[in-house]
Amino acid sequence: TREGGTRETGARETRTATAGEGESRYKITTIIGEKDGLGVENLQGSGMIAGETSRAYDEVFTISLVTCRSVGIGSYLVRLGQRVVQVDNSCIILTGANSLNNVLGRQVYTSNTQLGGTQIMYNNGVSHHTAKDDFTGVVRILDWLAYVPKHKGAPLPIGPVSDPITRLTTP
Repeated sequence: TREGGTRETGARETRTATAGEGESRYKITTIIGEKDGLGVENLQGSGMIAGETSRAYDEVFTISLVTCRSVGIGSYLVRLGQRVVQVDNSCIILTGANSLNNVLGRQVYTSNTQLGGTQIMYNNGVSHHTAKDDFTGVVRILDWLAYVPKHKGAPLPIGPVSDPITRLTTP
């Protein structure tokens, strides 16, 4: 607590106020960043991106490469797409292990990777491919794009076939 009974906590400033029966509480007096673009504009921007990604799902092929951490709205954005490639040691989580441990009141999770790493997300079908590093992830995406039509409604790209239709088959 600073002088005058005020304190800064993250993105807000509070001051001490007296509630019923002399109980001391903190009252939010200022939202830091409210006037210079650090407030609700970020959430509005995230919402706009989510809306566009959701609409794009029906219009174009959408794919995400998770290379580090995808947290909160970022984890939703990843899942709004059609395909996800996740790099090893990256995670897709709504909130972190420390936050969950605090809510639970004990040490349950040891890392964010335990919550949303490839061993969880790939094995449960959230991620469609994994990659050992960023470069391999990009290569996987390029390989995948080779099977996507050039535009909506276009025929599938079909390469040369080495197995002739006229070959003999045996039961």
